[in-house]
This record gives sequence, structure tokens and C-alpha cells, in this order.
Amino acid sequence: MGSEPTDSPPMPTRLLTAESQPFHQQLASFLVELRRRLAEPDALLQHQLRLVWLDTAATALANLSQPELVALQRLHGRLAPGACRLPGFCTGLTPAGAVLVLGASACWDELVEGYAPAHGRPALHGVPVAMGLGRSLGQSLESLFLSYELGARLGEAYRVPPGEHVDGTWGTAVAALAAAVLLEIGASGELEAVTAALCQMSRSLFASVREGASCRLLVPGLAASRGMDLAVAAAAGFRGPQALAADPVLLALAAMPVDLSPRRSTAISAGYVKLLPGARHLHYAAAAAKAWMQRHGGGGVDPSQPGSNERWSGPIQLRTYPEAIHYCGQPAPTNRIQAQFSLAFAVAATLRWGEMGREHFTPEALLDDGLQALLGRIELIAVAGQGGRWAELVLADGGGTLRSARVDGLPGDPGLPISDSQRLCKARELLAPVLGGTGSESLINHWLEAPAASPLWPLS
Repeated sequence: MGSEPTDSPPMPTRLLTAESQPFHQQLASFLVELRRRLAEPDALLQHQLRLVWLDTAATALANLSQPELVALQRLHGRLAPGACRLPGFCTGLTPAGAVLVLGASACWDELVEGYAPAHGRPALHGVPVAMGLGRSLGQSLESLFLSYELGARLGEAYRVPPGEHVDGTWGTAVAALAAAVLLEIGASGELEAVTAALCQMSRSLFASVREGASCRLLVPGLAASRGMDLAVAAAAGFRGPQALAADPVLLALAAMPVDLSPRRSTAISAGYVKLLPGARHLHYAAAAAKAWMQRHGGGGVDPSQPGSNERWSGPIQLRTYPEAIHYCGQPAPTNRIQAQFSLAFAVAATLRWGEMGREHFTPEALLDDGLQALLGRIELIAVAGQGGRWAELVLADGGGTLRSARVDGLPGDPGLPISDSQRLCKARELLAPVLGGTGSESLINHWLEAPAASPLWPLS
């Protein structure tokens, strides 16, 4: 998997054994502690919960008009009509159908926030469930908090086997807990739903990302839908096992032991926020390319740009942490999904157009001659042992003189928080095409300011 982020907590050094506290008891104590913390008068935590909800829900609603997602809605609505018709939906769906569509929409531009030590996005699997099942705003935020914190701990312990992707794995348990909270099946039912979900986690092959196959978009929603089914089964009395700590399959995946001990800080307050599309690893590469252009790019890097004297026409090296290349080593993307997982694309697009935006992932942009010429010059170099997430771009001029630019953090990282206005600007840009300016402002204000007892969706 490559180097661990510097904010990763220490991994447990001892496997859970029969003599230690059973997993059921640890999980019960974990959820009790989270509920105690949520009940405290903590304005910062409450505000952060609402911001994460808004960011994730906005990405889930943003792309519902894409032709593939419209077709998915219509077919699900025909096979299993439902009463769940959220903003942007073209037909009524069952909660399971709604979760599938919302999960796919949230992945469309890879703009959903995440938690780096977990190598994944807990809210991606929990928020779509709450959007379909939630009644009150407070109940939905509770489900987000509990499921996010559980997902963060599971993701810290889980190590994705070679050739797989993290989405849809432990996210099944995240969705199961979120649904159990929303269905009000009780504390014991929540435990059974989570342990049953750990027995039925999905496996998602990286092959769909590598080829840019659109089935990749379905992974989180399918896992979330399964989690909902498991919560319903738990409410009906179906139990999960209590001997998970010694299960050989989970141990082989390094999914146990899970550290559920109390911590002073919360994961949801330490997540990253995306301001650019694509996998988070790409953003460090794009930022390094932008920094290089600002410092050294007066002579031009892209020969197709007006005024370029081709001074920097040699090879382009991107040095970065191994995990970034492990996930995003696509050298020559030919479609949107491949580009979303291509460090080379992030560098080339930034050098070509000065930035990497949603408009640069189109088929037309990917065929651009200037972009293709730059892609052919880029070499990815994994540098182990430095810790954290970073990227450095290195170019040489005709005389062999090297010039570089490095970034060691991004706006939106835990140590470099972005302002509320930046987060709201992102939400407005995502929601306005779906709801219009007035509708998006009304929804944003409701989610940020309405009392907890208010309905999840503002009354029209």
C-alpha cells in the first residue's frame, strides 16, 4: 500500500484473543462513547457534522442528470417503484434504489471528501443511506457521526489486497450501522447489523478503475444497499457472529484487530475536503505542477502554448509517495474514470491549461494534442520513507539544469483547513444546476442552520 500518512494512528500490536474483551462488547462501548460525545454541547463538532453532510450530499445530488444515471433511475423505478423521490430524481425509487443512484452520482467526479488514514471515504457509504431513510436532521447527523467514526476505525485496520479498491469493503458495515440508527432498531440490533456486515463485505476489483469501466461507480451504492438489508435483517432478529476477532479470513485481510478505544479527537473532524476532481492523490501532483509553473514556467513547458520557447522540453519527473502511484499510476488515460486515477494526467492537464477542472475530464480534452504530448514525457517515481502525502515536480532545461517544486500539504487537509465560504462555494456550484440558485440556497441554509428536530428535507 505504500507509506502511511503521518496522521495515521499507531496500529495495534496484539491481536484480539479469547481473553480480551469480545468484539461485541468493544463495539457497544464504542457506540455508547460516541453518543455521549454527541450529546455534549460541542458547537464545533455539530458544525463539522453539518459541513461533512452538506459536502457529501451535494456531491451525491450533483450528477443525477447524467444520461447513465437517469437511465438507472428509470429502470429501477420501473422494476421497483418507490416513494423516495429526492431533489434531482426523475422518478420515485425504493430506498435501496435511491442509495445505489446516489452512490454512483457521488463518485462521478471523485469530489467526495474522505479520511486519509482509512484510505477511503466513510461518508460516501453512510450519507446516501441517510438521504433515503432519514426523517429528522438530527437523526441523520447522528447516523453520519456513528457510522463515520466506525468506518474510520475499520479503514485504519483494513488493508486492501493487491488488485482491489477500498470502496465497497468496510463501507458495508458503515451503511449497516447508519441504517440501523435510522431504523431505530436499538443498541443490540446495531451490533448485530455491524457484525453481520463484516461477514458480508463486498470485494471490489481495481480492474474496473484500471479500464475506466463505469461499473466502478456502482460499488459504494451496492455496498450501502447491502448494509441496509443487513440492518433490516438485524431488526428482524438475524444475528451476527461474536467470534470475529479470530476469524482467519478477516485476519488474512488484516481487517482485525480494529482499534475501538476512546480518542480525544474525532475522525470526522480530521478528514480532507476536495476542491478538485479526481482521486485525492492527484491533487498533490496538480498542486506541484501549478507551483512549478508559478516559480519556473516563464519559458513555457507545453510547446503547444502560445509564446513557448520549448526551453523545458525534456522529461518531466513526478516524485511522490508510493501509495499515490499504487492507486493512480495510469500512464495514458483514455476516458474520464482512468483520468480520475492518473497522476500523469493531473500533471499534464495542469501544465497544459494551468489547472485541473471538471471540464478537463471530457473525451474532447483527453484527445487534445498538447495534453497527449505532455503525457508522453511524464515519469512517475515512488519515493518511500518520507511519510505523509506530498509531490515534487522536476524538469530539466536544455543545459541539464534541474528545477523543481514540491508541495507537502493541500488546502482541505486536516492541518490546512479551508474556510466555510470555500466549502459553501463548492456546495453551491454542485447543487445549483440541480436545484437552481434559490433552491440550492434554501437547502444549504436548512442543513446548516435548522434545529435538529427539523425534517431532513425542508418542506416545500
